[in-house]
Amino acid sequence: MPLQLQPLQPSDIPSCIQIYFHSFQNPHSLACWPRIPSVRQWWEDIFSREMASEPGSHWFKTVDVASGEMVGFVKWQEPRWDGVEVEIGLPEWPAEADRRVCDETFGEWGRRRRELMGGRGHWYLEIIATHPQYQGRGAGSMMINWGLERADQDNVEAYLEASPEAVSLYEKLGFENVASTDTWIQNERVKGEWYRNLFMIRPAQGRKSDT
Repeated sequence: MPLQLQPLQPSDIPSCIQIYFHSFQNPHSLACWPRIPSVRQWWEDIFSREMASEPGSHWFKTVDVASGEMVGFVKWQEPRWDGVEVEIGLPEWPAEADRRVCDETFGEWGRRRRELMGGRGHWYLEIIATHPQYQGRGAGSMMINWGLERADQDNVEAYLEASPEAVSLYEKLGFENVASTDTWIQNERVKGEWYRNLFMIRPAQGRKSDT
């Protein structure tokens, strides 16, 4: 079943959230985001604002051509060429979220990115999700390669945060693990478990030839 990369539309956002919740069943996601309507709405509002007003962001979806079904989505953030990364504060989390885990993890991930990239321009893979039924069929690679091609054209690094389950795919595409964090997660949805998050960089590959 052939897949096609297409620009994401605002009308696709509810499907994005559905795919995201199906894709991420790890302790961090379950602790932060109870699968309830108010949290889904929070995510839809966040995506809508970012798509409408965030400069330098590029949103795409992967579609099963035969069925027309959306099976994955991605958000890439282009480099800032002035060498200055804008520090964006953490949002107001949903009331039902585990705010300690959200603050601790997302805050640390932002600090690590600034520390590891040191102000160097880079393409940032901010979020990617593929429906479990389509994982391993090339949708993820298609969405990742879109940004890697731009990074190669710009001769800059690419950066992402990874769950352990996705590391092997990222390594196949040239990313290298450079750091990790471990967070103890325990609440009514997760009965005590360490969660590891990895920080990965794909070195600059050089500008592609136009010929």
